[in-house]
Amino acid sequence: MSTIYLDNAATAWPKAPTVADAVASFITHDAVNTGRGAYDRAWETAGRIDECREKLATLFGAAESRNVTFTLNVTHAINTLIAGLFTSADHVLVTAMEHNAVMRPLTHLAIPYSLIPCDEDGRILLDEIPRLITKRTRAIIMGQASNVTGTIQPVREVASIGAHYGLLTIIDAAQLPLSSTLSLKDDGIDAIAFTGHKSLLGPQGVGGMVLSERVARTVTPWAYGGTGSKSDLLTMPEFLPDKFEAGTQNLPGIIGLSVAMDYSQENKEAIIKREQETTERLLSYFLSEERLQVVGPKGMEGRTSVISVDFPFLDNAQVAYELFLDGGIEIRVGLHCAPTAHQAMGTFPRGTVRFSPGYATTDEEIDRTIESCRRVLDRLKPQ
Repeated sequence: MSTIYLDNAATAWPKAPTVADAVASFITHDAVNTGRGAYDRAWETAGRIDECREKLATLFGAAESRNVTFTLNVTHAINTLIAGLFTSADHVLVTAMEHNAVMRPLTHLAIPYSLIPCDEDGRILLDEIPRLITKRTRAIIMGQASNVTGTIQPVREVASIGAHYGLLTIIDAAQLPLSSTLSLKDDGIDAIAFTGHKSLLGPQGVGGMVLSERVARTVTPWAYGGTGSKSDLLTMPEFLPDKFEAGTQNLPGIIGLSVAMDYSQENKEAIIKREQETTERLLSYFLSEERLQVVGPKGMEGRTSVISVDFPFLDNAQVAYELFLDGGIEIRVGLHCAPTAHQAMGTFPRGTVRFSPGYATTDEEIDRTIESCRRVLDRLKPQ
């Protein structure tokens, strides 16, 4: 039985068709380090890394390519920002829909926070923000889109409110769909934490930060080491991107991300169309099925391809397992590392079954998924 991959919110698969060859070729022929290597391949590798950095700077509206720094993933980037900007003497605002990539660092570092409430679709209530701001509040930290409900948040409006009160706006762009734009310059954002292995279609193990000059000057790095620059000093360079790139970066991953971005941008319209068509088709079935509940937006406006479903009279984990056995449906079940989001949506501690079509999902696969759902629901008895 062939499987049907509907877990693209965890990681996009398949990766862009150019990724595997680019990574393999680099590892086979050119996998030397950048820095101060005094030979052609080192300089060429440095150029390819800078080329990827420039593409990301253009995508995210950075002032210069040096304002893009690479990390292992978006979680690593968020930890760098939170640990490097705030202390327990500060206060921040986060949305009720945040991932543990935000909530756990705040909790571990004992940084006080307030939750911005949301509506029944998981969209934050903008009017509630001013009353939550205190004299100690320094920033608003929020996901551009929810990994639980697929809800897209009003980033520009939040950034405008933040700027009015002198707050930083920091965006977790892990779930950023290709159909959305996110720009430091145009949206008034101070920092974006991004990942390369989801909508950008790159390999796992590479992400980064896009920083405004204000944040770049203020944030303190947590990792220190060699950079290939200012090697006569025992302190980290203060200039970007070296300030946040201690040690050897994931060069094969960055090479893979670079060609993946070329592919995703060249095929952007077709990818968006395919994801919207399959998402709408699957969502339409779920909304017509009385034995389940869609958690989050009930329409296509203001959402990503993430669809969360609760089977209120069944065990969600059992349903997900039966769907895999019955139709080879590869989906995700549980709290999706976002317990506060489930508390806000009324699905804690049960969690949800999450479906997330991608650019390679076919109409036939959606039809097979729907047929499998019907068979499983007919077979399972309510608890």
